[in-house]
Amino acid sequence: MLKPPGQWGSEGADIAIGEGQPLGVPLSSGGPYFGFMTCKQKLVRQMPGRIIGRTTDLDGNTGFALTLQAREQHIRRSKATSNICTNQGLMVTAATIYMSLVGFHGLRSVATRSHQNTAKLVEGLTAIDGIDRMFDSAYFHEVALKLDRPVAPVLEALAGNDILGGYDLSPTYPDLGNALLVCATETKTDADIETYVAAMGEIFSARSRKSA
Repeated sequence: MLKPPGQWGSEGADIAIGEGQPLGVPLSSGGPYFGFMTCKQKLVRQMPGRIIGRTTDLDGNTGFALTLQAREQHIRRSKATSNICTNQGLMVTAATIYMSLVGFHGLRSVATRSHQNTAKLVEGLTAIDGIDRMFDSAYFHEVALKLDRPVAPVLEALAGNDILGGYDLSPTYPDLGNALLVCATETKTDADIETYVAAMGEIFSARSRKSA
């Protein structure tokens, strides 16, 4: 659906990174995820074996973490008890099998359906009074929405209807205000989207009735 990074601009991107989880790696208990990093052929021999990322701890102090490395590089194999939790090879194998099975046209179909489902979801949600698009720009299968009320209670109400409503962006990006990130993939049906929109509409209309 998009040009590959190597064809962006006049010379193409030198380095591209992304998330491979959607490629046949089902989520369970918050993971697993696996990132990928690629570059032009001329830069391959300069690719680092490890990348250090800077972050902050719970006390606000600066900290550093290895973000591109295998834990097995830093533990004694003879005494290791947690190698299985960092088995990048398993994730890559799963993604390789998935991509080989669906093929080029299958990947295009998955991407197209994901975008179409997200467009349907956003169209339905933004028709509700009190919900608007956060950014007027192109999107794929994730969209930030602006609500006229705090996001957490809305997500809690949706959860009461067995609906995972999205991700509350407010704590992470307070400058955005009451922002909700929603997403729809190819696994969602029209009925799923209609159920979500109907539940959200009921939540917003209930408050309106109460205020009146």
